[in-house]
Amino acid sequence: MRFNYFEPASVEEALDTLRHGDGRYKLLAGGTDLIIHLRRRAAHFDALVNIKLLPDIAASSAKPGEGIHFGAAASLRSIETSPTIPKQFPALAEAIGVIGSLQLRNSATIGGNLCNASPSADCAPALIVAGATASYRNDDDGDVTVPVREFFEGPGRSVLGSTGLLLAVDVPEFPGLTGNSFERFTPRNAMDIAIASAASQVTLGQSSGLVEEVTIALGAVAPTPIRAYKAEDMLLGKEPDPDLLERASEVAMDECSPIDDIRGTAAYRRQIIRVLVRRTLERAIMRARS
Repeated sequence: MRFNYFEPASVEEALDTLRHGDGRYKLLAGGTDLIIHLRRRAAHFDALVNIKLLPDIAASSAKPGEGIHFGAAASLRSIETSPTIPKQFPALAEAIGVIGSLQLRNSATIGGNLCNASPSADCAPALIVAGATASYRNDDDGDVTVPVREFFEGPGRSVLGSTGLLLAVDVPEFPGLTGNSFERFTPRNAMDIAIASAASQVTLGQSSGLVEEVTIALGAVAPTPIRAYKAEDMLLGKEPDPDLLERASEVAMDECSPIDDIRGTAAYRRQIIRVLVRRTLERAIMRARS
């Protein structure tokens, strides 16, 4: 396959290049999925636009009182080995830690994990429960910021369209007694796609110990990563005892809409979601208390 190659020096140049491609140009950051498609001859484009080295979207930072900022081109490995992220945001560290191999995570980017818009994207549930936002730019709307939960429009489709460029992902500072957790299920520990995944974040009352805030997100069990709103409502204002967590997990199981495929049946995925939601809630609560 023959194609042109561009290496823009700025975000503006990258956007201008994409616009001239009229939907036939592909962005290249980590390239971990793109290389697979090329090998299978499943990718069709006229040019690659390499944004990996753009300084505006490569940097990340995490400071007390300022939340966490991830440049879209930040490698997963740089986030995973950060001295602060695993402590401040363990759910994301857990999600990144199960993605592919160490070599792959050296190349793969957090932006790429989202922009592929896979229903099973591992970073998505962790970012959704944390209330993260995605900032992007295109020619029609200028800079736009949306909650990560609204970033996905369907399998392989996001708000970026064919000419948008993801700039950054930002996570607000976690309030008070807050804990979060992520877990996925695959036949193998790495180098595999999730059959189902879940993330939970819980904030407890300082004196009451009751659930003040809770978010639950599910992956690989709907056309996009989703929130389990009914399960969240069941937990709010309550003492998070084991019976309540089990009931909430059963409600979450009924909120998803998985499919049957070669990796598992819909019924199987629902049962896995029940287990994963309960586990992530238990771990998030434990972290909040500690």
